[in-house]
Amino acid sequence: MQLSRPQKIGIAFFICSLLPSYQIAHWRHAANAAAIADELEQEHKLHLSTDKLLLNCERNEKKEDDHYSANHQICAQGLQEHELTTHAMDGLAQDNARNEMRWYRNFFLSVLIFNLLALALYKGNAFLKREDN
Repeated sequence: MQLSRPQKIGIAFFICSLLPSYQIAHWRHAANAAAIADELEQEHKLHLSTDKLLLNCERNEKKEDDHYSANHQICAQGLQEHELTTHAMDGLAQDNARNEMRWYRNFFLSVLIFNLLALALYKGNAFLKREDN
């Protein structure tokens, strides 16, 4: 089977479009991963802070057993915040796993867009040449 000149150009362009598509997908993946890592670090710091608060609350509860004091209210809020940070960290771990799959989607979409643009340019050029004749 013999390939025509436009088919050879199309295959060559497809192969050449793989590198920029890879770079775009990698760039987006790295940006998303960095944002997720920053959020995860902040949540982890807050989680550690609430851990310390809960340890102090446990010590204070042993000393005084007053359920209506301001200390008890602060400890209850600290416990809620601790649960929220745990939930947020789990969500960020899931986002990180989804980010891996987004890399493939971004790569294939970039390849598709580059090649559709090239096809549109080729068809537009062929239309303009036909108009001239």
